[in-house]
Amino acid sequence: MRALCSENSVTNGVASGRVSKKRDIENEEIQMYISKLKDLVPFMPKNKKLSKLEVIHYVIDYICDLQSALETHPAVHAFDTVTALSHQKTQTAASPRQPLGVRSSPNTILCPFEVPILQNIVEGIYVTT
Repeated sequence: MRALCSENSVTNGVASGRVSKKRDIENEEIQMYISKLKDLVPFMPKNKKLSKLEVIHYVIDYICDLQSALETHPAVHAFDTVTALSHQKTQTAASPRQPLGVRSSPNTILCPFEVPILQNIVEGIYVTT
């Protein structure tokens, strides 16, 4: 028994390969960010292949450790919020801060080798849409 498929059931995006290309681009982008997280989080096993879920667990644990370290740091208890806020108000009244300018690119941190990958992803999105 064979399944029959009419040509009308195939959408234009699938027929031209745009859907799978878009998925490939999304997967490349996800892999790039997972790789970046692996580089940023210390104590992540380097010699073991980790699933995306394991990487996310390590990242969450690291963020919790950072939060705990901040909350238990002695400088947190010595910080006087009222004094800091009143000092900030007098500074803004004397010299209002002006923005430096409008950023032309998104606020992301990329290693030099990641820039061409991101450019290819962005160019691929603009070419296919």
